[in-house]
Amino acid sequence: MSEDEYCLHVNAREGSLLWMVLADRAQSEDEREWVQYIPVFTKLIECWSSMGFVRLFRGTEFPVDISGEEVPAEKVSELLGDASSWAYVEEPQPAICVVLGDRDLVELKDGMCD
Repeated sequence: MSEDEYCLHVNAREGSLLWMVLADRAQSEDEREWVQYIPVFTKLIECWSSMGFVRLFRGTEFPVDISGEEVPAEKVSELLGDASSWAYVEEPQPAICVVLGDRDLVELKDGMCD
């Protein structure tokens, strides 16, 4: 598992907001440093969500994965392509969180998302 995949897995287990994934990977509070990771995590989340390894939720109350609504599969790419989805937000603005999906990541094979 790559460093990016590991980061996404840990954050999905925690039900993290998208900006938290970026901050965790960059190991920085500087939002300008986060931007470089958006394409990487967009690709990973699109791939993993299409295979059932992660799911996205959108909502305005925390925890988002419990109080919000699941993002339909056909809307995932559009949502991830919107820069505001990755931005730091405070309550009660809409936030996007990533959680583990129905499939166990042990099923993930090397190169599945290339």
